[in-house]
Amino acid sequence: MLKQVHCLAVALSAAFTFPLITQPRAADYPAGRVTLVVPFPAGGSTDLVARLLAQHLSMVWKQAVIVDNKPGGNAMLGPTFVAKSAPDGYTLLISAPTIATAPATMKVMPIDPLKELSPISQLVEMPNVVTINTALPFKTLRELIDYAKANPDQLNSGTYAMGSLLISSRFNAAAGVKMPTVGYRGEALMMAATAAGEVQVGITTPVTAMENLARGQVRALAVTSDKRMAIFKDVPTTAEAGLPEFTPSAWFALLAPAGTPIELRRFISAEVAMFVKKEEVVAKLQGAGLVPKASTPEDFGEFLERETRSAIETADTVGLEKQ
Repeated sequence: MLKQVHCLAVALSAAFTFPLITQPRAADYPAGRVTLVVPFPAGGSTDLVARLLAQHLSMVWKQAVIVDNKPGGNAMLGPTFVAKSAPDGYTLLISAPTIATAPATMKVMPIDPLKELSPISQLVEMPNVVTINTALPFKTLRELIDYAKANPDQLNSGTYAMGSLLISSRFNAAAGVKMPTVGYRGEALMMAATAAGEVQVGITTPVTAMENLARGQVRALAVTSDKRMAIFKDVPTTAEAGLPEFTPSAWFALLAPAGTPIELRRFISAEVAMFVKKEEVVAKLQGAGLVPKASTPEDFGEFLERETRSAIETADTVGLEKQ
């Protein structure tokens, strides 16, 4: 009888300690190659951030850290691949706001990002820039808003994706104006239409804004960042311009499969915090219109929930149909 009890105790002990010994500890990680999955084609801002981070982590960890581009599926192929991977820290996702806006815009979701992915850290913020065609007389955001209020439906705003449509809808709501949206198949096409006067307003990313500003085809009225951007020193923030409630920004972040231990995620987020402080990294990111920004897994998790909820509420308010 005692022998049976002893055997049972050993079995129960093994059962309860097994998850502990199989969970990777920060001290043991990484012991091999780490893959950063990017849900977009090579090139572009997301890829730039991913490759800078991979280079940094490879040097610090003395292990290969590679970037694997997996575009497709409305930018949900990469997140789905990561969500189905082992929660051991060796397959991570570099995500854009798509995982927050997708539940508001897609009829069929391949995964539930909030349940099937675990937050690690934000990486960068990318404020938006409110631009107008240079043929318009407005010199300030307030002048644009005042005209749009007095002349509803007379100005059009270009959009280039569901996320862009949500941002334009948020602008209309915050400013109390009615500007119909015109959709284009890409950001470059939308800004080309703004420059040509097909639409009058284009809310775009800093890099794309810089390209068109350099050609003298558009005028920047405001940036949606908390502070003025180094590359747009003369352009006020939306708060300075009188629209403090309009501060949407794109962002890139690092996530892992659900179930990845919090100890490991905190370890990786601490490395991200070091990454965004490196002078050469800051210079490259700011030169591309990106604002370095790290966070804890807990803080980014709360941020992601807010972003997802906000996208759903905005879509419901404007009656956006899921596709």
